[in-house]
Amino acid sequence: MVEEIFQTDPISSLGLPPPISIGRDASVGAALAAVQQHGMNYVLIVDDSGRAAGIMSERDVLMKVVARDVKYDEGVDLYMSAIEETLTPKDPIGAAIQIMNRGGERTIPIVDASGRAVAVLRTLDIIHFLAETFPAQVLNLPPRPHQMIPEPEGA
Repeated sequence: MVEEIFQTDPISSLGLPPPISIGRDASVGAALAAVQQHGMNYVLIVDDSGRAAGIMSERDVLMKVVARDVKYDEGVDLYMSAIEETLTPKDPIGAAIQIMNRGGERTIPIVDASGRAVAVLRTLDIIHFLAETFPAQVLNLPPRPHQMIPEPEGA
């Protein structure tokens, strides 16, 4: 049943918000300001037509910007990560999970038929989906997954 939900429910059923995005000619400072202003852990870098050109995640900021001599007026395209794969709103949630597991991606741009970015699917969105779809199973997990409870709670 769980696998069936992942293969049948489309990404559009998650109700993802529009992406936080900036132009490819923006600065590192503009990217950081967008992340702070919107409270997301990414900023999508788009070209003039709205197609995803790259992404700057918290990981990119920590690995490529923080503790380095990066000037905030430098171009964001020097520090963004390339986008390996995109999905469409019609693709199943399971396809996103496979991409995340296979490549270690934490964010996947969601694009329309013309290739314009319409959303970004994050690992956190998948976790929220799981918690909402299977609340009893998620809320009743032991503190340590390998831990087995010897006796059921209660009388």
